[in-house]
Amino acid sequence: MKPVLDAVVKLVNTIRSRGLPHRQFRDFLQSVQSEYSDVLYYTKVRWLSAGCVFERVWQLKDGIVSFFHEKQCSAECKMLEDTEWLSDFAFFTDLLGHMNNLNVKIQGKNQFIDDIWAHLKAFKLKLNLFAGQLAKNGLSHFSTLNSIPSVNEEKLKNYEDGLKKLHFEFERRFQDFSAIQTELDIFTFQRKL
Repeated sequence: MKPVLDAVVKLVNTIRSRGLPHRQFRDFLQSVQSEYSDVLYYTKVRWLSAGCVFERVWQLKDGIVSFFHEKQCSAECKMLEDTEWLSDFAFFTDLLGHMNNLNVKIQGKNQFIDDIWAHLKAFKLKLNLFAGQLAKNGLSHFSTLNSIPSVNEEKLKNYEDGLKKLHFEFERRFQDFSAIQTELDIFTFQRKL
């Protein structure tokens, strides 16, 4: 999914990096009475903002295409007119949204280690659920992807495989928690008394 991330970041930076085009873009959005007045800025330092950036670019994609066509720079946004690329973008937008929700949960106030572990386990279960649903062409947890008129079977299989790899990566990275599951259960039980 790195090519999708790179393309979206490049698109956002193209709009935001120069003052005049950025002001013109904001004015354009205002003239077409867009719900949003700007694209969000993405930085690697705040990588968790990627989900919000992707969601905003998705919401503004038609306006972005119109703006670049008006400026006769359609090469800058040709990927936003490619349905194959759009399905990858939509899937990644949905996935980043799910990951941002997890991040908000585990960084919430008054979180104990057992609470965080419960959120992580629930997310791993969700990844399995999502992969199983994609295997059956179910897109109920991928609303952005579901808005694409027709996503081919090969793409869905790739997304399913990606979710399985992500699940494996979660298993690998959080294997220490699995090793102390009994201790966490005791801690949870005593804390609830």
